[in-house]
Amino acid sequence: MIEYRFEKEKEIALHYANEFDSPDIVNILHKGKVASSEEATSLTKFYWKMVDALVEDSKNSAEICGEANLQEWSEYLMGTFRSYLKANGYSAEWDKASDSE
Repeated sequence: MIEYRFEKEKEIALHYANEFDSPDIVNILHKGKVASSEEATSLTKFYWKMVDALVEDSKNSAEICGEANLQEWSEYLMGTFRSYLKANGYSAEWDKASDSE
């Protein structure tokens, strides 16, 4: 299971998954796990797309899920997703998708 350091991480990730209209990512986040290499790659690509949105929202002083320090939350989420994927045998998917983003 994806273990978040803070429940707010999941809330923020779900916010962006819904904003991007990504039902596959919403499903992964609700299940708390990936079931395939393709899902691992999708989660990684989603993370990097979310980082771009977090940076833009931060520039615009947006508050997401009641949080204004969005860089901090992107760092927490990176640690959460990367640790989960690597611990579950998806290191290559994380590395490859991260390098291409």
